[in-house]
Amino acid sequence: MTMFVGVLTLLSSGCGGDPGLGASFDYEMPARFVVPTLQAPEDQTEYEVYVEGPLQPETWRVRLDACASTGSAARYIWRIDGEEVAVETRCDGFEYAFPAEGEYSVSLVVEDGSGEQMAETRVIEVRDLLIFGLGDSYGSGEGSPDVDAREEGGARWQNRECHRSSRSGQVHAAQMIEEADPHTSVTFVHLACSGGRIYEALLESYEGIEPDGTDPIPQIERVAELAGDADIDALFVSIGGNDINFSTVVKACVLGTDCHLGSPAIDSVLERTASWACDFLGSYEDDCRAYLEPDTIDLDLLDARTIFDIGSKDEYVDGEDLRRDGLDDLPNNYAALAAAIVGTLGVDPGRVYLTEIPDVTRDEFGELCAWPTELPGYQETLRIAAQQVPGVTEAEMEWASTYVLVELRAAMRAAAEMHGWQFVDSVDARFSGHGYCSDAPWLIRLQNTFSFQGDANGALHPNPVGYGAYAETIFEAFVAAQ
Repeated sequence: MTMFVGVLTLLSSGCGGDPGLGASFDYEMPARFVVPTLQAPEDQTEYEVYVEGPLQPETWRVRLDACASTGSAARYIWRIDGEEVAVETRCDGFEYAFPAEGEYSVSLVVEDGSGEQMAETRVIEVRDLLIFGLGDSYGSGEGSPDVDAREEGGARWQNRECHRSSRSGQVHAAQMIEEADPHTSVTFVHLACSGGRIYEALLESYEGIEPDGTDPIPQIERVAELAGDADIDALFVSIGGNDINFSTVVKACVLGTDCHLGSPAIDSVLERTASWACDFLGSYEDDCRAYLEPDTIDLDLLDARTIFDIGSKDEYVDGEDLRRDGLDDLPNNYAALAAAIVGTLGVDPGRVYLTEIPDVTRDEFGELCAWPTELPGYQETLRIAAQQVPGVTEAEMEWASTYVLVELRAAMRAAAEMHGWQFVDSVDARFSGHGYCSDAPWLIRLQNTFSFQGDANGALHPNPVGYGAYAETIFEAFVAAQ
């Protein structure tokens, strides 16, 4: 954090114990962070800059405050790097426009009516923290739109193409950093895009979760374009889940039985009970049922183990994995991202914060969430339909918990250690007790995503409380690294 050096304060004693004339000042950078005004639906396609004013202003305004001075001061004389810049009669409210970030010698001279003067000199640092939020749906705010689908006009996002929301944990972490230290300001740029992968979004173009026909700039390239010559203080990165096809794995276990054994079949119990998981959704009930009861199912897409380990079978051409997905490709994908962060952006790897994916498979007692393999009674079925992941049995959930999520987190940690990134590894611990089937979940359930945003994409993503917990972990990791 900001450090003060070269402090000199001179005080003279007054009569009767009253403080004599003394000079003392502090300063603050006016906050720049602001959530942009929500755009009209037809305009929700731009990258969002969460700042008040231009991304790179010509000068940096700093507010100087001399009200901690003592005695009966009549004038406050301010000098910057030895040059007098202002003479004030009030102790507060003086702002100075510094030409650039960096260290400056600031002197305050207080003078009383008799001409007596006292002074304080400090070296202050004018510092704006330039932070970019990159990655996938956990970074974009998927599952928690700015305005949900139950409101007039339907779900609205800061960016519809990427399902980018101001409720994202990355957004709130930047805001917490802004509010934590008055001596710095924060410029935050939100680029994460739901469905994004390392190659398809960060390193190469990606059309988004709701394509609008444009060909967006890859996120790393966009960071370079927006940052220009400015130093980047932090990259908040959520990436890796789509590289191992996590959402496809979840769908395979929802629609198939024994999805983890390599020879899945269509889940007959789910076929008979799917409608209960979609009750009470009104206009979105048919969309929910269509997700759970597709007319045709490709059995290859129900082989969750293969999809997780090496990717979808039909993506191989002459033995080459063109999609570069699956757990087997994840280390190389992270290596390519690390090379781009250093080579294209010139960012110190220690300023990269890779966020962990939490285990969402257990309730508040640590018990696995589980869809029944046999039909229970009516009342119990309603309760299960409300709290469990449809079609995902205890055996499938245990595989997801002890293999899929464990291996994913291990790969993320290994990449962070190899490439010198900060690994935000307290996410899983913080989410403990708030899994999908908990009485107090920090996640969006499948039936809720249809009513909240009108599609299936929000399932198993944090709700606003969950994103708040995400923000806290990022904030704590950032502060600890300073």
